[in-house]
Amino acid sequence: MLLLSFERLGIANRQANHIKAYRWIHSLLKNGCNVYQTKHELEVVTNHFPEGHIYPAGTILADTDITPSTDISVDFTDWKEEYLHSVKRLTLPNRIGIYNGLNSAAFCFDPYKSVLDLFELEFEELSDEQIRQGALENIDLFIVPGGPDAGESYYAGLGKKGMEEIRRYVLNGGKYLASCAGAYLPLTAKPGTPQSRMWLNIINATDSTGLDYWRTGTGFVRINLNVHDHPSLYGISYGDPSTMDVIYWEGPGIETIDADNITILATYKEFLASGSDKPNWSVSENQCAVDSLEWSNPLSQERFNSFLNDKAAAVEATAGEGKLILFSFHPEFGSPVTGSWENSLTHLLILNSIYHLCSEEF
Repeated sequence: MLLLSFERLGIANRQANHIKAYRWIHSLLKNGCNVYQTKHELEVVTNHFPEGHIYPAGTILADTDITPSTDISVDFTDWKEEYLHSVKRLTLPNRIGIYNGLNSAAFCFDPYKSVLDLFELEFEELSDEQIRQGALENIDLFIVPGGPDAGESYYAGLGKKGMEEIRRYVLNGGKYLASCAGAYLPLTAKPGTPQSRMWLNIINATDSTGLDYWRTGTGFVRINLNVHDHPSLYGISYGDPSTMDVIYWEGPGIETIDADNITILATYKEFLASGSDKPNWSVSENQCAVDSLEWSNPLSQERFNSFLNDKAAAVEATAGEGKLILFSFHPEFGSPVTGSWENSLTHLLILNSIYHLCSEEF
């Protein structure tokens, strides 16, 4: 049994290249190998730690004797039946559909496709017409990227029929992953408002500012990761408190109506920089960060305090038999503070969420 840990020990990460490590995991899954992910901290005896070591949630155990390339760090351990109570079997979705309708914005859509390509996950693009004709019926995971406006622009292409197809898909057990405008879409609006027909009205959360996305702006913000052991946060959050810097672009300030069906994964905590309050570091390695600083509606400290501070930045929700993970910000845009777009840990929010939504529990 091979073990892959993604923990950071001091300043060194066990995986020098986490992208290659996850690609290797996906190759095992595609070849029918049993791959497991720990659900909580677990003490495991390995060749690296023969005296035993506490590995964090999200550690990978793979039932294979195939040794990966030397730039992927693995340990060896014996499988124990007791591990079955501490792991889940990883499953990749057979069919990922990503929304590319009338008002899908390329600057949001393309980075999502690039993240999926980065981790070598196959997907298909879905148009408004395909969705209206029932294409979601055979989709295992539906991804809705950001776009213009507060989600209402998608209504223009989908129409009443397309909106109902998405609503039926989720309520009947579909898996929904989204950012920004895609996170607006499932929200519940006050009856009689314009957004009440432009949002899906399927989860117990809203944005009280309705369709006024222009109220905030675009900038770099710090979020607090509220549930340090949640599967979507594996390899990112380790202990409480834990923070992360992300790129925000006019997304919803999510307000829960009934917390029973909503788990707040992250909240907005600090304004860092924007086009009108420039950062004192270079973001030249991440074009998404560069573009955000040039946007005509920069976020400010005052707007952050008024509309975002302590609001939910990411949530997990259930609707009928379905499950959703919504990011108000843009994890697909990468980090606004460190390194290149390709090496951004924010991408793990997307990958972890795919695992969480699609994998099976014992």
